[in-house]
Amino acid sequence: MAAAEPVPLPCRAQPWGPEARRLELLAAVEAAVLALLRAAAAPGPWPPAAAPAAGGAPGRPKPALAVPVRGCAASVALAGLVPTAPASAAERLAAKLQLLLDGGKAGPTERKALRLRRLLALLDSVHGLLCSGRHATPRELFYTHATLFDRQQQSDDLLKILCRTLEVPRHYLRLVGTAKGLVRGHLRILEPSLAHGAPSATGDGGSSVGVWVDGLDPLEPGGHSISPACAHLVRVESMARTVLLVEKETVFHRLLEEGVLERHRPCVLITARGFPDAPSRYFLRRLWEDLACPRVLALADFDAAGLAIGATYAFGPEEPWTQDDLAVPAASPLVCPGGAAGAARFGLQSGDAVALTARDRALAQGLLRRLARLREAPSASAWENAAALLLEGGVKYELDALDRLSDFVDFCLRSPGD
Repeated sequence: MAAAEPVPLPCRAQPWGPEARRLELLAAVEAAVLALLRAAAAPGPWPPAAAPAAGGAPGRPKPALAVPVRGCAASVALAGLVPTAPASAAERLAAKLQLLLDGGKAGPTERKALRLRRLLALLDSVHGLLCSGRHATPRELFYTHATLFDRQQQSDDLLKILCRTLEVPRHYLRLVGTAKGLVRGHLRILEPSLAHGAPSATGDGGSSVGVWVDGLDPLEPGGHSISPACAHLVRVESMARTVLLVEKETVFHRLLEEGVLERHRPCVLITARGFPDAPSRYFLRRLWEDLACPRVLALADFDAAGLAIGATYAFGPEEPWTQDDLAVPAASPLVCPGGAAGAARFGLQSGDAVALTARDRALAQGLLRRLARLREAPSASAWENAAALLLEGGVKYELDALDRLSDFVDFCLRSPGD
């Protein structure tokens, strides 16, 4: 049998650029799958880890399988790319696939075979996205392979494994979520075109030509939607001194209607409509960097969940599985002095303050333990004080319960020099 051609390795362009990163991931996916196919085609018993039973016959011979590599090699050779050493991304992915193929110590099983089929199906879809340059949502991939998955959580979990193995955020694989975040305020946003193959100065293989969006566009009175496809590529121009992060969409719209932007101009309001998604955090991080570190304040419900959401903007999630650092450690919480008792001056009724549950206390104590490990961060002490105030008072309230919410925001945003 003729010697197999070497599997193409991931590649890196000189100079380094996002388009080369796309080709490197493309080559890593191709190389890993080709390595798996070669392992399946090699002579020997099948399945590979199946040992013959006592007195039994060995496993059936493997079928001959010709594995083409010319297409993969051609894609690696684009734009003067050269192989990198070591080929860590391809090796990690190939090892993950090989483990499923071999079945590990327990040997191949029906469950592992199904898992391998699912992962290869998702790899096929990701490979197509990397080749075509288009984007897709995880839900779209789930419906594409609906016969393999019982529910979307199964496909989402495998996509997370794939991202962890390749050590890239999912947008590098052209996977995006649905639009969730909203922004409005005194700023201009340059959203680049993502037309595949166009000359790129902004990254990810997209065009350097983009569209400027006015943050106060009268046609978008409810805020501009933060694009999940290019939130990590935008440019922002603004003179804003304050960025206000709002947990709830209802509070976001209420503040807009009550004229907070006009009273505190220049100012920017952002909401992720609940727990912050990656595009909203990418946008906030870019805004924070482009505006030379403005004052960033988080407005959330005064409860354990609200503080945890605000702390995610500041320090990131507890178990991040993306590579990029999206933390904004200068973000501080907006909390009424005195907790629920102090909020009474802003219209909080006694019936709207609810006693903390055991779960609330556990969440708050967990947040305090995490903050204890982050004490070097600029705003860690402010978050610690907020969580301690919540536990000390023993009651929580929601922002919607404040009759004079705008007065509370005005009070918090008023600087000592005003």
